[in-house]
Amino acid sequence: MTKWNIDPAGVGRIVGEAGRIAGHFEGELKSISSHLESAMKAAGTLDFGGESETPEVGLVGVTLGQYSAAQQSDIAFIVARAGKSLQGAVDATEEYDKGDLDMAANAQDKALKAPYINLDEPGKKGAK
Repeated sequence: MTKWNIDPAGVGRIVGEAGRIAGHFEGELKSISSHLESAMKAAGTLDFGGESETPEVGLVGVTLGQYSAAQQSDIAFIVARAGKSLQGAVDATEEYDKGDLDMAANAQDKALKAPYINLDEPGKKGAK
C-alpha cells in the first residue's frame, strides 16, 4: 500500500527558500539583457562609406541580438515553470493537510456514533 509522509512545515521552508531564489530571476534577466545590449554596441558597426548618419549594427551585434531574442522565450518559460512548480507544491501540501483533517474528522464521527444493537438477535451488536 502506498503511504504518504509529507512534512508540511518542511515543504513550506523549502518552497519559501526556492521562491526567494526564484525572485532573483527577474533581476538576472535584466542584467543579461543589459550585458547583451552593451556587447552589441561594443561589437562595432558597419559603415558604408558615410552614406548613413547612423551606422548599421555589425554582424556580431546582429547575431547577439538574434541570440537574445531567441533565448527570451526560453528563459521566460523557465521562470514561469518555476513559479507554477512552487505553487503546485504548496497546493498539493494544502490538499494533503486537508485530506488528513478530513480523515480525522471521519474517524471521529464514526467513533461518536451510538452503537446499533439488534435486540432480535442476542449477542449481535455493531456500529451502524
